[in-house]
Amino acid sequence: MVGEAGGKRPLIVTHGWPGSHYEFWGAIEKLAFPSRFGGNAADAFDLVIPSLPGFGFSSKPARPVGQRTTARLFNTLMTEVLGYPSYLAQGGDWGAMVTSWLGRDHGGNARAIHLNMLGFRPHGGAQGEAEIAWAQRQAAMMDVMGAYFRLQVSKPQSIAWMAAGNPVGQAAWILERFHDWSDLSAKDLDAAYGKDALITNIMLYAMTGSFTTGAWYYRGLVEEGGLAFQPGERCETPTAFANFPGEPLYQAPPRSFAERAYNIVRWRDMPRGGHFAAMEEPDLYVDEVRAWAREL
Repeated sequence: MVGEAGGKRPLIVTHGWPGSHYEFWGAIEKLAFPSRFGGNAADAFDLVIPSLPGFGFSSKPARPVGQRTTARLFNTLMTEVLGYPSYLAQGGDWGAMVTSWLGRDHGGNARAIHLNMLGFRPHGGAQGEAEIAWAQRQAAMMDVMGAYFRLQVSKPQSIAWMAAGNPVGQAAWILERFHDWSDLSAKDLDAAYGKDALITNIMLYAMTGSFTTGAWYYRGLVEEGGLAFQPGERCETPTAFANFPGEPLYQAPPRSFAERAYNIVRWRDMPRGGHFAAMEEPDLYVDEVRAWAREL
């Protein structure tokens, strides 16, 4: 969407699983046309919001595709197809990993990135009391809530066979993630999103046949080498991070841990919101993305 930026301020925004490009519906117009909502036209972006390979209306790959490959495809989209020599990038969940790889491998084009989940892991792992405590909590939460991840990263076709021809089963699998990963401290799931929004997101899997290839995307992580860097590796592209506190499973690590993997130039602790930040708290998300871009 070419908004009030007039083709001069491109921002690629990337979703994750079990989200979709629809996650950003409540934020799109505000980011592209801020003056319609009492904002400043100087804050406008040209928005590019693609579906991940195998998700929604994108084509279906013949085998698992990972996040690093997706970043290469999206960089080609931005620079060669759309003609932007440089751009900004934002993402959460798998979108945070794709955006991280845009910063790591394509920093000559992706001049700054913004994340609402931190994916990269520095070489050497957790160090010091605070980082080790975080790593232990993360491992414990994966034991409680991470069965979906272990299945989809190791045997994604198993869940695909079970859900084939079973849209209600697909809906239950997706909706459980929304329930588990959202900030429900002050409202229930329906109040957080609305049934129409939840059903729309589910239908983008059930009606396009992308439940299977969406699950494959986890296997792509393993086949591309995982999360951890080798000694001396780091994402040097300027990186901003928004820490939404209602994230129950993938809580943010201490900043010291993140800074060994990323060139962190901005860190904001948000007042509320969870894993699906743009869909759950679109106004907070919009304000944060605008503030980050102004600093650049």
